Amino acid sequence: MRKITLVALSLLLAVTSLFTGCGSNKQPVSGNSSNIPSLTIGTTMKVEGINIEDYYFGILRGIFTHKGLVKLDENSNFTGDMAKSWSTADGQIWTFLLQDGLTWHDGTKVTAADVKFALEYNMKHSVEYRSHFSLIKSISTPDEKTVVITLSKPNPRFLVNLLVLRTLPQHIFSAVDNPATYNDPKAAIGCGPYVFEKLDTKAGIITFRANTTYFRGPPPIPEIKVRLFKNPDALYMALQNGEIALPYTYSAGTDPIYAANLAKNPQIKLTNIPNLGVSKALIFNVTKPVVNDPQVRTALSYAIDYNELVRLFAPTSGIAPTAGLVPRGTPGFVETRPLEFNPEHAKRLLEQAGYHLTDSNIREKNGQPLTFELLIRSDIPENIRLAELLQKYFNNIGAKLTPKTVDITLFQTIIDKDRSHTSMLSRTTPWGMMMWAGMGTGYMDARNIGWAMVSDAKFIDLIDNMNSTLEPEAYKIHSAALQQYYAENLPAIPLYWDSFIQPHNAALTGWKISPMYGVLNEETWYNLKNSTR
Repeated sequence: MRKITLVALSLLLAVTSLFTGCGSNKQPVSGNSSNIPSLTIGTTMKVEGINIEDYYFGILRGIFTHKGLVKLDENSNFTGDMAKSWSTADGQIWTFLLQDGLTWHDGTKVTAADVKFALEYNMKHSVEYRSHFSLIKSISTPDEKTVVITLSKPNPRFLVNLLVLRTLPQHIFSAVDNPATYNDPKAAIGCGPYVFEKLDTKAGIITFRANTTYFRGPPPIPEIKVRLFKNPDALYMALQNGEIALPYTYSAGTDPIYAANLAKNPQIKLTNIPNLGVSKALIFNVTKPVVNDPQVRTALSYAIDYNELVRLFAPTSGIAPTAGLVPRGTPGFVETRPLEFNPEHAKRLLEQAGYHLTDSNIREKNGQPLTFELLIRSDIPENIRLAELLQKYFNNIGAKLTPKTVDITLFQTIIDKDRSHTSMLSRTTPWGMMMWAGMGTGYMDARNIGWAMVSDAKFIDLIDNMNSTLEPEAYKIHSAALQQYYAENLPAIPLYWDSFIQPHNAALTGWKISPMYGVLNEETWYNLKNSTR
């Protein structure tokens, strides 16, 4: 298995390097040719429409059709996307100068007003955007190519949150009051390297064609198709048969069960991509009864057999995590206590917390049983298997876990809008670990995405210091203290750390690795070749 090593995400620490930048390192190209007339990608990501609130079509937007102001290069450094350059003197007022020659796919010129509109429109209609851009105080456009964003307070990490921006054309969306139901083909118009052509729901194929007016020149691969599969068995069979060039899931790799079989096929190559997210984590809503007690959460952590989880779910690259959540390899990582499988210690901690075993084998405290619900997604089979194992582990110490399996739409409603879950099983993406103050804080902080709903004074003070400091050494000190906070309070329990296994047709070479999207990104489209042609 070939391993590609990414340079560490230095942006997490070198905050002062974010203050100025230029995006012209990728010069416009011309005269492109390709020996790949069409590329077919397979996925089990469920695309239900092309509206801007469809989660997985949103991922495809970021890969093919839409652009933000900035992005990350292969070495995890900020580079321009729509922005040619940017600057800030104080981390509070940010000025962006747009690239020359940007046009929407319908031929309309892209202007600074579109960027302003897109930020304001998304903050109005999206709970997540309101979280990501909560510090934006005002946006002005002195001219057609300049965007000035003023924050309510200095935030040297603001570019991190801008990585998820997908700019929308004002001339289309200004008339759309309900973007969640807007599935007109115009909903997919962007200014990126590929143009959305159609979603054939009957065939399960999404087609993109090269943007012939793209400011860098048309990408060399004329057509890219994304084929939608209902289950991984069918997906990997299509890869084995040469029907698709690669399988793809955003911020996830191939299940090792499938990877072991794929490795036997000489027509398929496996690439190992470092993962600075957490592939699986048990995340608690710390405002809910039972799991609002740190000692209970700590006891639960000792009930889990991490080595068994690695063996079953990440045998080729997995390792047991530490209690500090943040994966080893992240800039600023500090060693916290290892997560240990020790059921007897778990039982002692529960006894000390006042939870005593009853005749039903379920512990109780003052008549309150030690039971709680775990929210999981129905479209991720390994999460269902993980939930069954967690049930077994917790039952062994007298705690009852009840899985609640829902589809992705209801899952997102519960965790992002209602915030009514008691606990949930989820991954954290590499970008997710970077956002807000970094180190996974956006997932924990009740003021942001806040799946864990943490809001105590010590935590808030750490986050605010991380978000405002201009000194890399000070950031390191605060982030180290945060990881110790995670280890002591366990708002989330990482179940294992691993890397992404990315299979692809062995004849295809020239893949570029994006810290955000893996092998599918703009630089890949300009470099990919078929070595057999």
